[in-house]
Amino acid sequence: MRVLVVSDIHANLAAFDAVLKETQGGRDAVLCLGDLVGYGPDPRECIARATEVCAVVLGGNHDLAAAGVMDLSSFADHARIAMEWTRPQLTPADMAYLAKLPLNAEYEGILLSHGSPENPIWGYVFSRTDAVIAFSQSNFTHCFFGHTHLPSFFLETTEDGETSYQIGYGEPDAVIETGGETKLRGDIRYLLNPGSVGFPRDEADAHRALRFHCARARYALFDTESGRWQFKRLEYDMRKTAKRMKQLGLW
Repeated sequence: MRVLVVSDIHANLAAFDAVLKETQGGRDAVLCLGDLVGYGPDPRECIARATEVCAVVLGGNHDLAAAGVMDLSSFADHARIAMEWTRPQLTPADMAYLAKLPLNAEYEGILLSHGSPENPIWGYVFSRTDAVIAFSQSNFTHCFFGHTHLPSFFLETTEDGETSYQIGYGEPDAVIETGGETKLRGDIRYLLNPGSVGFPRDEADAHRALRFHCARARYALFDTESGRWQFKRLEYDMRKTAKRMKQLGLW
């Protein structure tokens, strides 16, 4: 089964739809690792699209804040301002949907988590230290996560009683071979992050006004049989979205 893995859409419908169009016909399921809303101008539309296409949708910190079940005191100013705009745009049904999203889930034996599996709402996995904490406090072999907006991978390998770690950032078309459903390697564990569909934060892909005509979305494709994870990048036109964000005070 070919699975599209997305995260951190953040109400950027142009980016989400571009990724869905690009992968149409080449995927059997869609997994969303949280943060459908926040920052962008299309929260209701992104919720509707996710309910149409996703087999699993997790709740992220922005989703819970939009639902009114998390206060905004821990949000940065930019995120708080966007959330204060977002909440009145949502219907009671939208808010109820976001409030009920699971914090983590399992899919084909893989743990799904918005943030670090040991703290799925606020836990970041940026570094080796973060990865060691995540691996030590959670019982999983493979985990797909988001939250950082950075396409990345963290591997824990045990050989002859010695544990080592490998970390890296997912260049487009880079592949991680996880072993597959019939060849799970008990001595290798993985944390895999597809990056952000709506608002990438790595230097190469972060949004810039001079290139809104070719903004970039990040996602990943995973084959459940072969275990092949592939980081992907897609260029799309964000000019209308960026213009609306500026008009609405979101930029």
